Amino acid sequence: MKWIKRIGLLFVAIVLVAILAIVAFALTFDPNDYKPQIAAQVEKETGRSIQFNGDLSVTIFPWLGAATEDVVLANAEGFEPESMIEVKRLEAQAALLPLLRGEFEIGTLLLEDAQIHLTRLEDGRNNWDDLLERSAESAEASGSEPERVEPQDGGGPSLVLTVGGVDIRNATLHWRDEQADQQLTIDGLALTTGELADGTPTDIELVSGFRLAMPDMPVLNGSVDLTTKAQLWLDRQDMLFEDLELNLVASHDDGAEAGLPERIEAMLQVEKADVRAGKSQARLDGVVLDLNGKGVGPLTYLESRLETVLEADWAAGRYQLPRLSLSADLKGLPEVDGTVSVSASAVVDADLAAGTASISDLVFASDPVRGSGQIDVSGLNTGELVSSGPIEIAAFDPRELADRLGMIVPEMRSDDALRQFAMTGQIDVTPSRAMLNDLRVTLDGQELTGRAGIDNLESGRLLARLQGGDFDANPYLAPKTEGDKDASESSGSGNGGSAQSKAATKNAEIDLPVETLRGLNLDARLQLESLRYEDYRLSSPVVHLTAAGGQLQLAELTANAFDGAIDASGALDVRGEVPSYAGKGHVQGVSLQPLLIAVMDEDRLLGKGDISFDVTTQGKRVDQLKSGLDGNADFSLRDGKIRGFDIGYLLRRAQARLEGKTEPEPEELSTDFTAITGTAVIRNGVVRNDDLAGSSPLLRVAGKGEVDLPREQIDYGLTVTVVNTATGQGGKDLERLKQVPVPIRIKGAFSDPSISLDLESLAREAAKGEVKTRVEEEIDKRLDEKGGDAVKELLKGFGL
Repeated sequence: MKWIKRIGLLFVAIVLVAILAIVAFALTFDPNDYKPQIAAQVEKETGRSIQFNGDLSVTIFPWLGAATEDVVLANAEGFEPESMIEVKRLEAQAALLPLLRGEFEIGTLLLEDAQIHLTRLEDGRNNWDDLLERSAESAEASGSEPERVEPQDGGGPSLVLTVGGVDIRNATLHWRDEQADQQLTIDGLALTTGELADGTPTDIELVSGFRLAMPDMPVLNGSVDLTTKAQLWLDRQDMLFEDLELNLVASHDDGAEAGLPERIEAMLQVEKADVRAGKSQARLDGVVLDLNGKGVGPLTYLESRLETVLEADWAAGRYQLPRLSLSADLKGLPEVDGTVSVSASAVVDADLAAGTASISDLVFASDPVRGSGQIDVSGLNTGELVSSGPIEIAAFDPRELADRLGMIVPEMRSDDALRQFAMTGQIDVTPSRAMLNDLRVTLDGQELTGRAGIDNLESGRLLARLQGGDFDANPYLAPKTEGDKDASESSGSGNGGSAQSKAATKNAEIDLPVETLRGLNLDARLQLESLRYEDYRLSSPVVHLTAAGGQLQLAELTANAFDGAIDASGALDVRGEVPSYAGKGHVQGVSLQPLLIAVMDEDRLLGKGDISFDVTTQGKRVDQLKSGLDGNADFSLRDGKIRGFDIGYLLRRAQARLEGKTEPEPEELSTDFTAITGTAVIRNGVVRNDDLAGSSPLLRVAGKGEVDLPREQIDYGLTVTVVNTATGQGGKDLERLKQVPVPIRIKGAFSDPSISLDLESLAREAAKGEVKTRVEEEIDKRLDEKGGDAVKELLKGFGL
């Protein structure tokens, strides 16, 4: 049996020799001697030069591995900086003995202090394009893509890959996009994992900071923190993540001016994420996203939460959110005090291959508002999104909503006003518009229908076309106070208000929201069957208002009211420093007294009338509007009276003075008329009329003069002639003044004008009339009719 012993000794000797050879190799082998060859091979494969500025070290047993320091891979030609990748230390190891069993066991991969520079130039070239091109060329040279090695079912052991872990320390990624003028830096990147083995759970933790710089925007700084427990099955290409938590914080120092949030905190939690990459499928359960922000747009603070489940089949383009809920607390909304809470829930189903999606069972709420709807979306695969579907807001109390928002509702005449609001409509959203069609709005039992929204998204034009039945505006008007009633009563007698209050009103500046009006783009039309306002009822009123670029047009204002018809239009231009106004219209067959009470709180003119006007003006204050008034007007009044001014009484008083009799006491100070016509020219607020013509059964009136609106002064002359003493306003008492022109002067302030007659002229005309009458009587007695007429004509030449 000596040969067995000899064989054993020989085997031991061989092993000792082998060990001595390995030790001798390890002791004598210097991998640094091969740096040039390694660098040349890398340059051959990548087209990039590589520098090993530190030492290379190699281990053989029990780990076959290599480590190096200070490695620099050059950048592509034409890119800066000179290096694309810089690594201070790189280590990789593989266990030697498991390789003999068909197992590939890698130790912890270490990457320390890496600097990676990625760049895209203005022409669109990236500094990694050449690497991808060489990889594609290498694949073509080898024939095709490498075949996938499938696991064996029994024909032999399969390759088992185990990685002891990944340890990336203090890595920095620099991204510069010259096309978009953006720069992103991810710094302090740290990634650690446990053992990475097929089907074995492992912990993963990633921590990183970042810095994002964009043109015309403040620099954004932040951090990212990720932890999860993961399992990977390489053969099935399946991944399972449990208890995933991702926290992101971003902030800046001066982003308020740029419209960026001052600070954003995002916290994503996923209870379980089952990703089956081989089948292009995934399911995420227990997804919770908390998003908190400070200084988000107009909000001082935002706190929101999204909860959902996600089912995805990205190969088929199908995504489902069978349970989606969103809640948020909003602070700092304009004109709103306190916090506004909103919530929504829905079921979302998207088919990207077909380009469609549906949002069903949509429910949204913000107490006391409750709404529901369903939205269908198409065009997801073309970029031409189209959305449609019904939406409804259930009836709620707007006053309760205002209370919750901390808003003050103006006092109204009725406590029942603004107590119920509801709305239904059909969403119609395309790339060019966002509208609500089939719109039905109910306010306190009063209904409007039509459509409203943005009919041109490019210009942002608001469009509304609404119509309704009988609408009573009185409940929404400000309540009348005792002072209002007193002023209303006194205005009819011409004594309303003190001089101080009138001066304040005259010089009051008109507070127009100029910036809002300049940005307004609007086309709105409202048509009602009737509108009740105060004691007046407007039948078939139509209002059509347009606005664009600081120009507002009252394109249409029509109504049947005050027993007649109103047709007017107007304009407001706020493009310049001083607003300008224009208006034109025609009022036909209206009852004058109620119209003037409604418009001017003036009740002294009664009757029917037709009025046309075309005027312009400009100014920031009431007095400026008066002094800038230009235009023209004409009027035709009939079958009425003028209160506070009695021409008949003035004539009777004048006649009494001529006859030396006691002046009569006035009865009702008013003047009846059958018709009054005239035209007016307005220049710089002064209204000039030269063709006034009035008539009544008793009188004929002609007049001309001026009304100075800025100074509130009148200077007007009337010539009154009694034509029929048999009827009207004490005509029998004016027999002596028949056919005598009576000059009347109206002059002074609007509030207290003086009304005077030229008695001397009147006496002269009256005497002349008497002489003429007597002469005519004598001629009639002595001459025949033919000769009498000839003499009368002769006497006319002498003023008789």
